[in-house]
Amino acid sequence: MTRRWLVASLIVVAAWLSSAKAQQATSDQPTYDVEILIFQHLSTDATEELWNLELQAHKGLDIPADDVSPFDASIPAVPRPSDAFPALPPERMQLGALQAALRRSRDYRPLAHFGWTQPAFPRLAAPSISINDFVPAASGLSGEIALSRGRYLHLTLDLTFTPPEAPTQRYVIRQSRRMRSNERHYIDHPKFGVIALVAPTRR
Repeated sequence: MTRRWLVASLIVVAAWLSSAKAQQATSDQPTYDVEILIFQHLSTDATEELWNLELQAHKGLDIPADDVSPFDASIPAVPRPSDAFPALPPERMQLGALQAALRRSRDYRPLAHFGWTQPAFPRLAAPSISINDFVPAASGLSGEIALSRGRYLHLTLDLTFTPPEAPTQRYVIRQSRRMRSNERHYIDHPKFGVIALVAPTRR
C-alpha cells in the first residue's frame, strides 16, 4: 500500500511539474497588441502630405523581392487557434486621437478601429485574423490580417473595401510590411488606407 501510494504521489508531482513548466513557457512567450485604423479617402485630391515624414522614416521596411511571399499559393494556410485572440480594450488603444482627427477631416472617413492581443508567431506560421470579427458589415470591409515575428515584425494584410455608396466597386490592399514596434505604419491605397500600430503587451 505504501509503495503504491508513493508511486501515485510521484506521478501526481511529475504531472504538476510538467504543467507548471508548460504554463511558464506560455507566460514567457512575448505577446503583442495589434491596433488597426482603416479609413476611406473621400476626396480624389487627398494627398499623403501628412504622412510624408512617417513614410520617409520607414523607407526600406517593405518586404524585399527575395523574401518568401506570404501570398505564395504553395504555402499552406495556418489554422487559427481554437481560442480567439482577445480584443484590445479601449484603454490600451493609442490611435483614438488620430481617428478623431480623420473624422473631422473633409478628405477622410474612418471605417473601422479595432485591435487584439496575440502571441509572437514565427514568420509564415502565423494564423490570419478575420477582420469580420471586429468591423461592422456596413463598413464594406472584409479580409484578413496576420502578424508574425522574425528578425522584424511582419504585418500581412489582405483587405477588400466595397464602398457602400458604390457597391459595384471593389478595392484591395494586399501587402506584407516589415514593422517596428511602438511606431505607426501607414499602408496606402487611392481609395482607402490603413494605419497600424504594434506594441509589446504591457504586463
